Amino acid sequence: MSNSRETEPLLLTSQISTSRQPRASYAICLSIFIVGCIGLTVAIAWSYRESQPEPNPGPPETTTRSSGTASLDMVGPANASSLLLETISLNVFSLMVWGSPGSFGTEDKELRIKAIGEYIGNNTEYDVFLLNDLWMRGDHEKIRTLLPESYQMSGVGQLAMRSCDGLAAPEFCSGLAIISKHPFKDIEFSSFTDHGDFFWDYEYFLRRGAGRVRIEPSPGHTVDVIVTSLASIDYNYWYRESQSKELVDIVSKSDADHVIVAGDFNVDPRDNENTYKTLKSELTDAVEEFYKNDPSKYLDPKLSTFGNAHNTYSSKGQHPVVYDYIWCKPNNDNGITVADFQVPILRTKREEISFSDHEAVTAKFQLTK
Repeated sequence: MSNSRETEPLLLTSQISTSRQPRASYAICLSIFIVGCIGLTVAIAWSYRESQPEPNPGPPETTTRSSGTASLDMVGPANASSLLLETISLNVFSLMVWGSPGSFGTEDKELRIKAIGEYIGNNTEYDVFLLNDLWMRGDHEKIRTLLPESYQMSGVGQLAMRSCDGLAAPEFCSGLAIISKHPFKDIEFSSFTDHGDFFWDYEYFLRRGAGRVRIEPSPGHTVDVIVTSLASIDYNYWYRESQSKELVDIVSKSDADHVIVAGDFNVDPRDNENTYKTLKSELTDAVEEFYKNDPSKYLDPKLSTFGNAHNTYSSKGQHPVVYDYIWCKPNNDNGITVADFQVPILRTKREEISFSDHEAVTAKFQLTK
């Protein structure tokens, strides 16, 4: 008879199932732990990202115009580029004052110089006044005393050679002066190399040249303002041509944002010499630009500056010509617009005589940088 223990299975079914249950539970717990770790890592990373500050884009770009400020955030992309430009106005007055001594045939000089000084001192329209043919120191000082204290005027010695007399006669003087409502940042005088024939006429004893001042009508916006006069009398064309080349060279070396040149050039656009062409190779004639290159307009006798029929010193039947100009040039891809050009007829109040035997010229510019 066999033993009952030998017929019983070594492991009961219930024992087998009980021994596998802990392993299954371990696998489930491990999976949950791994998933939890991954979720915790993601949560920490997301929380850290959200806690960091956004990159600082800096202040919005703004631009200054003559009318105020504007933000690029307020305009669309199509208009953004235009707001990056700064536009300022600059109004310029230029006059040949006919300031030689009376012994040279000049008429009513004391009366006219006083009227010119009073006109400039009381004027609120122009920013810069460029005077030429102001040879005598006393006349220069007379005008200076009639200016407001806020105006700045170049000294005789600043725009002339040291040898300038200007007391008894114009010998070795330039006759140039600049008056500005804006402070001078720099001032310089360049005498021309060729002045005239020693044996021929008085031009030899004058030291014509180019007087330059730098102003900033708006912070960081520089303008070189140049006043000049070229040799007079028709037969001195060779000297004018030489002087115009030197002037163009001076202009070409300017690193200002804009250049304005004005004065008595003693040449008409219709004259058979190269002076006017040389100037146009580097500069823009403001009157020609304003009238859109229409000679029927800018050569109208009403705009003539010497021999003008409205000038009290013009002779009857005198042929009117254009001798006085305002020129302009933008540098460094800047822009310039001639908003207005005039030849004002200026006379003394009481006597009703012209300020000079030349007419003044004025121009209003819009300078864009």
